[in-house]
Amino acid sequence: AGRWGTAERIETDDTGSASWIPSTAIDAAGNVFAVWSQDGDPTSAIRNDIWANRYDAAAGRWGTAERIETDNAGDAATPRIAIDAGGNAIAVWEQSDGMQFNIRANRYVPGTGWGTATLIESNSTGNIGYPRIGFDGNGNAIALWYEWNGTRFRIGTNRYVPGTGWGTATHIDTDSVGDVFSWDFAFDTAGNAIAVWQQYDGMRSNIWTNRYTAGSGWGTATLIETDNAGSAGFPQIVIDGSGNAIAVWTQDGDPTSAIRSDIWANRYE
Repeated sequence: AGRWGTAERIETDDTGSASWIPSTAIDAAGNVFAVWSQDGDPTSAIRNDIWANRYDAAAGRWGTAERIETDNAGDAATPRIAIDAGGNAIAVWEQSDGMQFNIRANRYVPGTGWGTATLIESNSTGNIGYPRIGFDGNGNAIALWYEWNGTRFRIGTNRYVPGTGWGTATHIDTDSVGDVFSWDFAFDTAGNAIAVWQQYDGMRSNIWTNRYTAGSGWGTATLIETDNAGSAGFPQIVIDGSGNAIAVWTQDGDPTSAIRSDIWANRYE
């Protein structure tokens, strides 16, 4: 119609504030999912839980918000969600078990609804958080997150396959010098994925990448920037239909200034 409608509230639980930047995803039919973290549950007014609501494009309305995790041991936060071509969705988030944070996931199936929240990693060394999730064209999903191994932060990952479920969590960074910080990843149409991240080498942060090949798995982490004037960070990546990718990031320093940040890019063919 070329105009905005009327704003409406899509959650009605008034136990506590709904917060932590909500995540949304939309399928080809226009159905939308929203997930968020919200204070309070039936047994605690101070713990955050993960909630979701779905907009039905055919009906033109939102459904009823529902909690998609039931572990009451501790806070749940940083939810992200993605939808595949069939309208199936997976939400991922970090959640405390009372001792440390872990990564959990729940899957939505059209006509059935949400399943049961599942732990998708088994690292017991330290806290884990800030997950990302994405689908390829066949409904397979990859989740990425950071995790503390007792010495440094690394990039953890797990893959979901329809009919099989989640696999075994692993790592995709191989440089053992310093911590991993911000990261991003994307799929191509053939089911291959490329991840990029920022990693400290003891003096500065650099940009690294690793590629997932459908049917083979993750390769070896590769450094894709070599300018050592200053630290590089906050990488983002996109992939086209032929599998070509471009990564961009911000980087401190240039030939004429050691204090200015510039934007750099690299292309994968």
